[in-house]
Amino acid sequence: MDELKTLSGRRASQRADELLPFIDLLRREGVRSYLEVGARHGDTFDLVARALPAGSRVVAVDLGGGPWGTPKSVAALRAAVAGLSDHDAHLILGDSTDPSVVAAVAALGPFDAILIDGDHRYDGVLTDWFNYGPMGRLVAFHDIVGEGQTTRDANAYPVEVPRLWAEIRNDRSLEFVGAGSAMGIGVMDRRFGAIVR
Repeated sequence: MDELKTLSGRRASQRADELLPFIDLLRREGVRSYLEVGARHGDTFDLVARALPAGSRVVAVDLGGGPWGTPKSVAALRAAVAGLSDHDAHLILGDSTDPSVVAAVAALGPFDAILIDGDHRYDGVLTDWFNYGPMGRLVAFHDIVGEGQTTRDANAYPVEVPRLWAEIRNDRSLEFVGAGSAMGIGVMDRRFGAIVR
């Protein structure tokens, strides 16, 4: 499998055989506005944004230093957003569940596509789904497969995105899962599937 080249120079947190087909889908769907919840170092955000037409509105949300990020990632994310000078690029730093963050994102919406890749615990990803899902036509999730993975730190937060994905996907959902992957990207088209509890 080919490795993605990242803006930060760090090892990619996405698999090329999953992210590139997702980007191709966004191009085919004519996406011109994109939200990424959980942008971390900005590498995925940068790759997706650069695949969209100049002038596209792209918004990154991140909580540097949270369970899924690091305080050091904020500088790299700021640089990624600043480097998108031919786009209408925005960075919102804060907890994605904070009402002020949700309101700031909503003021920039709606979005043609959203990638939810923030808090991977069930309650966190469910909250992001309810807060941001209604703002987008295509809503994608990272880490839709696998069981029992945890963060690498001592707190060992579980990855529970597969549980939510199993509950909400439907026969029109798309999945980009590479051979042997414990990650994957799942995409819901809101025109064909409503948010359900």
